Amino acid sequence: MTTSAPTAAMWTQDQAIAYEAALEAINDVIAGYSEQIALEQQNGAPNAARIAWLEMRTDQATAIMESLNVTDTENVRQVLSEYSAIVRARDAAEAVRIAA
Repeated sequence: MTTSAPTAAMWTQDQAIAYEAALEAINDVIAGYSEQIALEQQNGAPNAARIAWLEMRTDQATAIMESLNVTDTENVRQVLSEYSAIVRARDAAEAVRIAA
């Protein structure tokens, strides 16, 4: 009878948490861009350039999400920082718009 030794974790809990947070921030940004695309398309005279720009940003975010690696701590931290900032800025702009 052979027993196998327990394997070490491939990443730390902190890495997993940061990775999941980065994915959530990217998904939030993609959702925001998708909402803006839908609103622009509903406009009587949709701005094709704006739609194209938003679609390009959505594609970029998707590519970043697909390339993100849980063990690449620095890249995950950078993505989390950048995409969280986009979400915060969008939410702040929305709060100002609602208050006005």
